[in-house]
Order: sequence, then C-alpha cells, then structure tokens
Amino acid sequence: MTNADAFFQGSQIYDPVALLRQGDEALYVARVGRKASRQFMILTPTGELAWPHEPLGSLSDVGWALRAHAWHLVTPEPMGGSAQQAKILARLLTERT
Repeated sequence: MTNADAFFQGSQIYDPVALLRQGDEALYVARVGRKASRQFMILTPTGELAWPHEPLGSLSDVGWALRAHAWHLVTPEPMGGSAQQAKILARLLTERT
C-alpha cells in the first residue's frame, strides 16, 4: 500500500479519479467534497496540492493545469469506482496535443 492509497482510503473529502505517472513522479486527480461535486484537485502522493491554483471547476480545467505543467503527454490511469472520468481526462489531454 502506498502513502496515497492510505490517504484516499482514510479520506471522506477526496474521491480519486485518476493517477498520472511520469518517471519517478506521480500525481492524483481527485474529486473534492461530495460525490456530486464538480470540483477537482491535483494532489501529490502525500496528499498535498500539486500547484497552488486549485480547486479546479472541471475536468477541462484539470487538463489545462496538467498541460501548463507539462503533464499532458501522460495517460491517466483510472482510480476509484468508475473509469469514466479518467477516460474523459485522457481524451481532453489528447485533443489538445
């Protein structure tokens, strides 16, 4: 179990959506708040914000943030109960390449 696994299992605030790996680095995209929430955050494996301009209001915003920090060539791996949001994020990232 990684630090991130323990973090997300113990959290009632963050619902993990996708994992992005680039070399030795990893980022997690998580929905914030209730299940119906449309706010997202990009987190490090320790649960810290990846960048200070968050929360983000949509997966499109997440895609733009990942692009701004050169993470747009990484394929998101699905996390959580549904792979749909990770697939949407992957499509958003490839459409803007």
